[in-house]
Parts: sequence; C-alpha cells; structure tokens
Amino acid sequence: MTDREQHLSGRSKAGESGMWYHEENPGPIASLPFINQFGSMKFSKVRMDENMRPHLNDGIEIHFIESGKYDWVIENRSVELLPDDLSITAPWHWNGSPAGKMDMGQINWLIIKPEAFSPEAPLQLGNWSKLSSSFQEELGNMIAAEKGMVLKKARVFKKYFAEIKEELQHQREGYDRIIGNLIENLLIELYRDLKHRKSKIKEDDHFIEQLTTLVQSDLTKKWIVEDMASHFGMGKTKFNDEVKRLTGYPPNSFIINLKIEKAKAQILAPNGMDLSDIAYNCGFSSLQHFTTTFSHRTGITPGKYQSQLRKREVN
Repeated sequence: MTDREQHLSGRSKAGESGMWYHEENPGPIASLPFINQFGSMKFSKVRMDENMRPHLNDGIEIHFIESGKYDWVIENRSVELLPDDLSITAPWHWNGSPAGKMDMGQINWLIIKPEAFSPEAPLQLGNWSKLSSSFQEELGNMIAAEKGMVLKKARVFKKYFAEIKEELQHQREGYDRIIGNLIENLLIELYRDLKHRKSKIKEDDHFIEQLTTLVQSDLTKKWIVEDMASHFGMGKTKFNDEVKRLTGYPPNSFIINLKIEKAKAQILAPNGMDLSDIAYNCGFSSLQHFTTTFSHRTGITPGKYQSQLRKREVN
C-alpha cells in the first residue's frame, strides 16, 4: 500500500497518530456536509507527504498548531507556523508545505465547505448555520482581503479543535449539532479577532500619520523623543517600541527618513534649490552632514542624485 493509499484509507503510518477524515475516508463527517476535512495528527518523526504540498481546497481551510514548527507557504508567501498559531485561507488561496515535509509536532486542520464563496460571490455557509447573512458576508470579506493570514498566539482557538475532535471520536447523540455549534462559535471568535485586528491596523496607521505630520511640521526642530512620547501620552520606552514596531525604525532614525524624503522632493522641485538650502530646510546641521546622511540612506550623494535626475529630464 502506498503512502497516499494508506492515508486515504484512514490508516496511520509508523511515527504518526491521530485522525484524518476527508472525502475518501469520511467516517463521522459523512453526516456533516459542511465539513470537507478534519484532521488532528501528531508526528513523532519528520516525514514527507505530497498531500501537504501547496494546494487548493474547496472550502475555508484553517490550521492550528499545537506543537512543533512548520515551514508553510500561503499565496507564494513564506510563513512559519509555530505553536498556538492559526492560519486561515479561502478556497482560492494556495497554501501548504513547500517541500511537502511534515516536521515533528501536532497539527490540527478543518476545512469548512460553504454553499458559496469566491472572489465574485460573498460567503454563504448554508442552511446549517444560523449566523446572519450580513455577518457571513463581512467575515468572508475579511478572509478574502487578507489573501491568507496567520494569527499569532491564537490559543483561544485550541478548545474548538479539541472539542470537535472529541465529538468525532465518540459520536454521541447529537454530535452533528454540537459540532455545527462549535464551528459557528469558532467563526464568531475569528470574526471578533479579525475585527479587532482591522481596528488596530487603523489605529496604528492613524498613529504613524499623526507622528509624520508632527515631525514634518518643523523638520528643522531638534525633536526630543521624550517630548514626542509625551505628546502621544506614552512613556519613552513604549513610544520607542511602538514606532519601531510600526515603521521598522527607532524614532530618531524614522525622523531622518522623513528628512531624506523631504530632501528628495525638494531636489525634484522645478525651482532648482541649492543643496545647502535643501540641507537647512530639511533640518541638517550642514551640507556635509546632509551629504553623509543622504549617501548612507540612499547609496548615492545628493549631488549625484540631482545630476542623474537632470540627465533623465534632458533625455
């Protein structure tokens, strides 16, 4: 029996344990048409599995990592799935292990098959769900907009996989209804998380926009980190951390980047300002300081940058 035949028959290989129900081995999900697959597998040794290479599935695919580390690809984007991470992809999002390799650890997955969901059609879960159509549509829009996402440290979702697994194992009376309720609750939790995430992104964007406006209001000013932190009602440490998290740079370095961008704009301006004037307008202490900083950040001196632009205009 080949590896694939062994998996499709529902039998486990040496070094792995758990359950995997799917179209060719439906088991208890045969009475749950809104579930395409459910798996909860533990691997005690690394193994290759072609089924885990990047793929599409006819449903919303959700993975939850209990232990181990998995190198993953979502829409050609490399990601690292770590314990308590949750990944979510729409039916048209490619995802999987680029090498088809399953590392040691435990991974759970669920593929929910909606009645309708595509780039052209809003999410409709089907008659089994009592979630409102507006809720379903908004959740679908959030999943689609992300082009595949990973929620880090999403431990709150672990309980849903554990309880679905238990219901599938024992198949007590009403297990199908309980599993439907569990999946609805999982989707509500996911909706709340994504809604908060969306709100946080807007909040972060607003913070950087305000910081940029503040600094650009006077680039010649010597900005003090403590003063800027106080302006936003933060301590110095928190302010430093927030600016670095959102821009990739500590505050002083972020300010220098703004100065360089302003300098580039003035070099491009048709009035042909002198480089010394540009240096002063952008808050540099001298032309030498401007030249050194500009070269360090762009790889070219302001003079060469200016001459290259003029050559392009002539050509």
